[in-house]
Amino acid sequence: MSFSLRKINNSMINTGNKTMDTTQKSILEAFEDHLHASHLPSRIRAGASENTIRGYVYDMREFLTWWEQTEGKPLTVAVLQRDPFVLNKKLIQDYISYLERRVGNATVLRKVSSLRAFSKYLQAEKLIEHEPTNGLRLPEKAEPEPRGLSDSDRSRFESAFQQPWLPRVPKRKRNGTVEKNVFENADHRLVRDRAIVFLMMYAGPRVDETCNLNLGDIALKEKSGSLHIRKGKGLRERHTAIPLPARKAIQAWLDLRDELGVGNEKEKALFVRMRGKHGERLSVRAIQDMISDAAKHAGVEDVTPHVLRHTCAFMLRTAGVDIETRAKMLGHSVKTASKYGAPGSNEIEKAAALLDHAEAA
Repeated sequence: MSFSLRKINNSMINTGNKTMDTTQKSILEAFEDHLHASHLPSRIRAGASENTIRGYVYDMREFLTWWEQTEGKPLTVAVLQRDPFVLNKKLIQDYISYLERRVGNATVLRKVSSLRAFSKYLQAEKLIEHEPTNGLRLPEKAEPEPRGLSDSDRSRFESAFQQPWLPRVPKRKRNGTVEKNVFENADHRLVRDRAIVFLMMYAGPRVDETCNLNLGDIALKEKSGSLHIRKGKGLRERHTAIPLPARKAIQAWLDLRDELGVGNEKEKALFVRMRGKHGERLSVRAIQDMISDAAKHAGVEDVTPHVLRHTCAFMLRTAGVDIETRAKMLGHSVKTASKYGAPGSNEIEKAAALLDHAEAA
């Protein structure tokens, strides 16, 4: 049993308007440690991304809160040691029914994945030996309509990166003199942001993969470019190519980095902050916010990093790239690539219309 579980007691700690059992907190903390070191139910290799781990822990915090409200007492190690079957299929099915009245099917299925990971953790700690998530009745996940940008919206969105729209940040004054802080120049931020967006939209890396890129992960040549994802989803490594629009945008950013003296060591972050703690690696939230602001400026709704990734998948498919190659480029299984790159209803209708006058007689 992990060290955090050995120190469990039944005391309560005050958290504002709520009380939280320290046992519950310890279970969550130990569960998080387990996710960092062990494979998820759907993974072969150990470990998971920080975003995935945070999501699983958040989902289990919600489940443990529901448990306490439903059962009248918290789920503790002591409870499981006395009766491991208190965590059973019927109870989890009740929780799924509770969720179905409040959230969509996709969210329910995601939370069930978190429960399966939690069950594996409890089994690893020898707190239970059975599998309470087997045989559950689960809602069907509706196949989403493709959410990549249309050519028109993509053109509008790209145009937002032609001229800076953010007001220039006032230059700081020290001892009555103006400090020339090039890191706070809107033109420079635009060059960096264009490189980020064009890379994500034309080469398809995930937002966390983009944040984790170092200078040594990019190789640009006159007629080609390559991108090395060292730790993608499921800790999978891959190499992919960089199309010309992204190569040009990235080269402009690399030239600007040299001009600003940001640093060109291979292990340095590729995309860095240009305000505040300038030179630090950009965060996922910073990129998400930047893309959202650019979309509002361009008058295009609901643009996210994942929509840019969808856009890359659809451009590859419409360009005639086979599904196996698309899957390898984007770090997907062929099955997943078929969902992300499947034709939408409008495309299917247009294809059918091509046969409107094909009658042989």
